[in-house]
Amino acid sequence: MSLPFIFTDDMYLDKIYKLQTGVSLKISTIALQKLIANAIDHCQLSELESIRCTVDLYAYLSVVVYEGTEDLIARRHLWISPKIKADLIARQPVSFSSFCNLFWRNLDEDDPDGDEWQQLMASDRFYSQLTVLLNKLRITERNLQQYTKISDLSLESA
Repeated sequence: MSLPFIFTDDMYLDKIYKLQTGVSLKISTIALQKLIANAIDHCQLSELESIRCTVDLYAYLSVVVYEGTEDLIARRHLWISPKIKADLIARQPVSFSSFCNLFWRNLDEDDPDGDEWQQLMASDRFYSQLTVLLNKLRITERNLQQYTKISDLSLESA
């Protein structure tokens, strides 16, 4: 029986993190950044308004694996699709949800990748980073709503 893992490192968004198994990866917010930039450039609130909680942000996160890809694929082979495998090998972003699904397993399995990944995703630091992102998104949304209202008033008074 193995002892439970105790980790002091936190997962940071948009920074490369190295798992104890040698896998280095980054959870990227680039799609969310593009969504916000597009909303600002085109004054479109519809997609921003559909994001209501931190879990909704998952659709705009991706994971890129930089090192240890082959070993990760070998350990996760039961849960990996050919498309995700190809993307991982090519160091292309994989959707956050799809990457999380790689860590499905039976409870009695020895799984250092899965144990560490689950602990990192459940950490207060990861949740607080998602909360900060959600707050930034809300600020952007409010500013766009105010800008739209001011623009509408200006047009009506002209």
